[in-house]
Amino acid sequence: MTQTAAYSVDAFIDDVREIFDSTEDALAQASGVAKRMELLLATPGWLEERLELPDEGGYGRYDLHLDEDYGHPGGGFWLMASVQKPEQDNLPHDHGAAWVVYGVYDGAIKQTKFRWFYPGEGVDSVQIQETGDFVQGDGKVAFFLPGEIHNTLNVTEGRTDGRAVVVRLESQKLDRVTRYQYNPGEGTMVVMDR
Repeated sequence: MTQTAAYSVDAFIDDVREIFDSTEDALAQASGVAKRMELLLATPGWLEERLELPDEGGYGRYDLHLDEDYGHPGGGFWLMASVQKPEQDNLPHDHGAAWVVYGVYDGAIKQTKFRWFYPGEGVDSVQIQETGDFVQGDGKVAFFLPGEIHNTLNVTEGRTDGRAVVVRLESQKLDRVTRYQYNPGEGTMVVMDR
């Protein structure tokens, strides 16, 4: 990972606010935030300055910033970090009307994308199927737009505890939007708990 001079969390948050002020287009917002997150992830030590994470373990979610004034589709964008257990699997899900940017601070996650297929697209009945996957390692950023379905799996290797540290910006805190979790094997979806 290339390291750059100090780009702070506060500068990142200011840039995110400016992005929300400059456009209402979800794609432009998500791609702009993703570019800024790459800068943030290339700055050494910023997460350790915000959180007191142990060298191993420390699994769970950590609040970095909640902004009630800016966001998409409404106010309430949330910057957080999650420390994921080895092989932690989040199951296929979407983010409702919100978009989310994922950046890997340490470790690696595999992102798998899904979509619904309909008769005439090589299937006899409506079903959800995998469409591809990719691995994000240290410093890599990806975003998912409203309605996109994906799954995140910790695939970190070479660490004794196998954890992955992921920074995520939700365009609106996800407990405020209706979103769904999918079971491709059964072709079902359920509303996720808020």
